[in-house]
Amino acid sequence: MLRRSSYAAASLERPRLVAPHVLLGIALLVALLLVVLYPYRELVQYTLNATRGDTLTIAYLRNLLRTDPDNPELRLALVRQALARRDYDGARLALAPLLSGTPAGASGTEARWVEWTVFESELLASLPGSARRAELEAALPEKLRRTVLIDGLTDQNRMALVERALSWGQAVLALELLSGFTREGVRPDPRIYREAAKELLGHGEYQSAAKILLLLRAAEPDAATRRQLYLQAIRILQSGNLLALALDTAERELGELSGDTEVLYYLVTLARAANRPDAAARFARAMLKLSLQLQWRRTLLAQSGFDARPWRVATNGVPDLPFDDRIYTLGFEAFLGNRQLDDAQRVAASAVRQAPDSLVWRERLATSSEWAGKPQEGLEQWLVIARRTGREDAWDAVLRLAPGLLDDEALLAGLRHRIARQPGDSRLLSAIIATYERLGRPREGIEFLQGVGGATPPLPVLVALADLAERAADIDLALATLARIDGTATPDVRRTSRRAALLISRNRFDEAMAALEAVRPAATDADRDYWRLYSSLAQLLQDDDRARDALARITRFDDAEVSELQDLVELLLDVAPLQAAREAERGWRHYGDRVWLMRTLDLYVFTGRPQDIGRIIGELSDAQRRDAEQLPLFLQIRARWHQAAGRKAQALNDFSAALAIDPGSVEVRSALLWLFIDGNDTLALRELLARHEQAWAREPLLHDALAASWQALSRPQTALERYLLPRIGAQRGDFLWMMNVADALEQNQETERAWRLREQLWRAERPKLRVLAADDIAQLQRLARVRLARAQQPGDASHALLREVLRLDRAPDGEWLPAAKELALSWFIDHGEYEAVRGFLWHQYGRALNRPLWADITAALGQGDVAAVGALLEQWDERLPRYDRVNSARLVGDVRRAQTAAFETMDAQRDDAPLHLQLSDALLDYADRFDLDIAQRELAGIDERQQSATLDIGVAPDLRFSVEFGSITRGRGDNVDYSAVPDEREYLLGRVAWAHDDGVTRLTIGQRDGFETIHPFAIEREQRIDRRLSGSLGIGLNMPATENLGLRVAGMRDQVELRGTYRVSRYDRVGLQLSRYRYQAQNDLDIGRGRLWQAEYVHSIRTELPDLEVSAYVAGYRFNPSDIDLADARAVDIKNRLFFASASDATALRPQSFNLHGVRLTHNVRLVRDYTKALRPFGSVGVLNNSVSGAGYDVALGLAGSVLGTDHFSLSWRQNKGGGGLFARTTEFALHYRLFF
Repeated sequence: MLRRSSYAAASLERPRLVAPHVLLGIALLVALLLVVLYPYRELVQYTLNATRGDTLTIAYLRNLLRTDPDNPELRLALVRQALARRDYDGARLALAPLLSGTPAGASGTEARWVEWTVFESELLASLPGSARRAELEAALPEKLRRTVLIDGLTDQNRMALVERALSWGQAVLALELLSGFTREGVRPDPRIYREAAKELLGHGEYQSAAKILLLLRAAEPDAATRRQLYLQAIRILQSGNLLALALDTAERELGELSGDTEVLYYLVTLARAANRPDAAARFARAMLKLSLQLQWRRTLLAQSGFDARPWRVATNGVPDLPFDDRIYTLGFEAFLGNRQLDDAQRVAASAVRQAPDSLVWRERLATSSEWAGKPQEGLEQWLVIARRTGREDAWDAVLRLAPGLLDDEALLAGLRHRIARQPGDSRLLSAIIATYERLGRPREGIEFLQGVGGATPPLPVLVALADLAERAADIDLALATLARIDGTATPDVRRTSRRAALLISRNRFDEAMAALEAVRPAATDADRDYWRLYSSLAQLLQDDDRARDALARITRFDDAEVSELQDLVELLLDVAPLQAAREAERGWRHYGDRVWLMRTLDLYVFTGRPQDIGRIIGELSDAQRRDAEQLPLFLQIRARWHQAAGRKAQALNDFSAALAIDPGSVEVRSALLWLFIDGNDTLALRELLARHEQAWAREPLLHDALAASWQALSRPQTALERYLLPRIGAQRGDFLWMMNVADALEQNQETERAWRLREQLWRAERPKLRVLAADDIAQLQRLARVRLARAQQPGDASHALLREVLRLDRAPDGEWLPAAKELALSWFIDHGEYEAVRGFLWHQYGRALNRPLWADITAALGQGDVAAVGALLEQWDERLPRYDRVNSARLVGDVRRAQTAAFETMDAQRDDAPLHLQLSDALLDYADRFDLDIAQRELAGIDERQQSATLDIGVAPDLRFSVEFGSITRGRGDNVDYSAVPDEREYLLGRVAWAHDDGVTRLTIGQRDGFETIHPFAIEREQRIDRRLSGSLGIGLNMPATENLGLRVAGMRDQVELRGTYRVSRYDRVGLQLSRYRYQAQNDLDIGRGRLWQAEYVHSIRTELPDLEVSAYVAGYRFNPSDIDLADARAVDIKNRLFFASASDATALRPQSFNLHGVRLTHNVRLVRDYTKALRPFGSVGVLNNSVSGAGYDVALGLAGSVLGTDHFSLSWRQNKGGGGLFARTTEFALHYRLFF
């Protein structure tokens, strides 16, 4: 349907109901009626004041805002209507234009206040626990802060905000809001602050209320008001039991009130209530200082004529300062509470100076002075109190303090006060007398006592008078007083002793002894003074019997003095020396000092009681022994005791210590030398001679001991030249001394001269044999016959004669005489019966200290017992005879020690030919050497020729370096498995051997040019664990491999070898070897891995050259092959170079596992390398069984010797079958030559 045009519609004529002018009139009439019925201003004001929130009012206000949008009153009225309807969002929307602009004056203030009203109304209307309420509560503090800062708010509005903050539990915020009231330059209204403080206090916010008052105080101009606000704030905190906070706040905010005594007084009480004695003391010190200043000002004002009305308490003193007793008392108590006793004492002292009549303060001063460590001031105050009041507690304090302070005047006053109440107290009388004596007024004391009791004084007074008179040197009065006592009282031992002592002072000794003797029956052990006086008087009268009896009793007292026991020992020494020794021992046990110890030991030595000497020494504690060892006499006594008991080592230690303390004692020095000689302690003997010989040689009495010392050190030439031959003219008549010279000559290898001297001595001494007893002559003849028989009739004749001597030469206790024992040992050694020597030594000496060392070492060397020789050398070393020491060192392989021993001895034994020979041999062992080796071998159809030259040089005593240069040429021979066998054109090896005290470390490195060029490296450590057990550990890389021909020609191995040897006895040893190998071709083709174990037992039939040994061994070898890829270039290279004309390949380098056992007999095989000057054969023969090749054998023959004397050669031939990986027969011919230089 087509739309009709509006123009067309408009063109229609409409009918008119009312004429226009009528319609206008009606409108005017209605408007007039409305104006009359509803006046505009009243209607608007009504709308603005309406709070019902009805819809009509809100619509009307909105219409009004459309006509006047900038009218703040209409907008605020609309907000109020929205609040009435609880339309908070609508209220904020209506209020937003006012807040977004910059309304000024009251409108802006009211708008912001209405905003707070909207916020508060919504907060109050929201449900508790709802999210909206939580959100509003979180925003409340910030809202309050912004609201309180609104310009134009009245104080009532702001206080309302504070109250709101408090009602919402925001006390801190309330305080912050309140502090925001103050504007810069504007004094806050005190009323508001007070009301706020009151409001906070009503809510229990003591801290906030106090803070408000302190804020008000900070702005308050009046000082009195500030003081009142300060105290009020602190009291508020105190009322809330916030004592610590109150005290801290008070101290922090004190400021100008630090000079206010009353405030400080209050703070002292507050600090004490807060249990802060330190703060209380600090405030009290300030309070007292102010109080004194105030008192001085008042005094000055009073002296100037101003009526300041000072309070004067004192009645004397210049000037008399008034003081506040309340302040001083509080300060005193505060200082006491903080344990500041010195300050409390000073307060009390100041109070006493200002109020000397106050006994309360004097008592406080007395007690505080004692507590502060000033008892003298306390005593003075107690004495004043006691004299003024007569209080017993004050007198008790005086009597308590005066003795310790040595204030005898005060003590005397107290004692006289007491004696007046207890006149018969003997203790008080004694104390009074002593006090008078200390004051230097004994005469006053005597007068005091004579006035006590009248004509018939009681016994205690007489006793005290006698005591005082005696001490005052009034002997006559003392004797008279004692006579009065004896006339009225029963006899008393102590009183008689005093009377006797007074008689002795008057030189009336007989009367004194008579008086003492009269009461002796009544004397008991309790009367110790009596017995001491009795013994002293008896000694004075030289009555030894009475003195001994008294001292025997006195020394049993527990308080016996040293001098009393010494007197008893001296009195007993002449009549009963053993008893004197017992008494000295008792003194030592009681006093425990070394004086008594030495006296005891000396007396036991004097009485010949070694068992008691040993008992005393054994009972010494460690401390006592250390103390006694500082005395040379004790060390000498103990050394002689040890020596008598055969304990030479202990005696040696004691003599050495005594010598260190007293170097000038000839007796100690001589005894020490002989102990070293008898104990074979040559090391200590050598050190002693090195330190002291030069000084001791100036003492002729020591020459014999010094000569014997050098003989014991195997230095007879030194003994002869220094001490024996220079004195031979003066000592020619001394047979024993000359025989010692002959022995020294024989020891020095001057045998003919020694026998000539003995012959001369024998001719001179023979006539004297007539005076000898028959038994002595027979013994000498028997010994001479045996010695001659040993030289002239060896064999059974001398043996029979020896048995006769041993049968006859016995001591009374059945033991053989020392000369017979040594003769028997010499006989066994001469006949080579070394086992008999050892058996005889064990049977006759056991492990005794006097076991002859020369026999032990001779037997061990004779048997070649390396273990025994090593033990003896390790234990005795320089104590061994000089030849035996060198031989022992060489036997155990200690070449350096052998050389050192020979050289050291040669310094003193210049003409000793045997020693020269030993030194030559020892030097040969350490000489540099050149070796030449040539060997021709036939190895399973392959011929091999090896030749090498080695230079071995000793770089240092314990370090040797050697270089070996050689080559190996090989020919295929009749072997069909190998097409070619490459030579080792040349090889070069360097070796280093480093000797240690307990083993050797060897290092090898070199280059070998064979199938390929390889660089072997090896390190080995030989370790001697003890004299029986030794071991070695070796590690090698790229070392030659000899397990089969293939490895020998083209292989190498890395190896780890562990060997151990245990010497079961001199003749038997056990060896064990464990080895692991990794095999490669020299072109690095991996062949496999192997391990070897071997155990061997060796028995030595003879140990000396020519030696003979038999051994049994068992071994096992296992090989684990690696996979060899025959197409590998290295395997192909081996095939092309070794097996190109045969069916073999690289797998031919693999060794074969086997087990092996066998026995072997060897003879002199060590001569292949060891030096021998004479031509000696050597060889070995053995049979074996190999699990692969079956039965086999091992045969070797050779000859060794020297051509030039300083060289060595060995020529050997050896054939073996089945002894290792080469199961075919092998033959070797070898030549070794060594030149020493």
